[in-house]
Amino acid sequence: MRAAMVGAPQDYRWSSVHTHLARACDPLITPHPLYLAMGRDPSERADAYQQWLDAGIAPDDLQHLRTYASQERALGDERFQRMMETTLGRPAVCRPRGRPPRTSSQEDI
Repeated sequence: MRAAMVGAPQDYRWSSVHTHLARACDPLITPHPLYLAMGRDPSERADAYQQWLDAGIAPDDLQHLRTYASQERALGDERFQRMMETTLGRPAVCRPRGRPPRTSSQEDI
């Protein structure tokens, strides 16, 4: 959608959304536990998933996601970010743009 190839996730032929909306069955897709928790049966989950899609992403949340994506950082809780930093050997948390401000100990040098 961001690339403006389609107007809605359902319009993209290769999206997993079709399976999540119970419109197709793709053996390559393993339902995530959070998706399974959305309802007791496939129909209930599909309805809940459609509501989730319709709700969209709040502009502030979207900006947060874009910041992490543009800096190639790991978006998640502290535990996940520590794990990613250890695994990848690079920072996982977004940093503000520019140089860090000078501290008083740096000015004394």
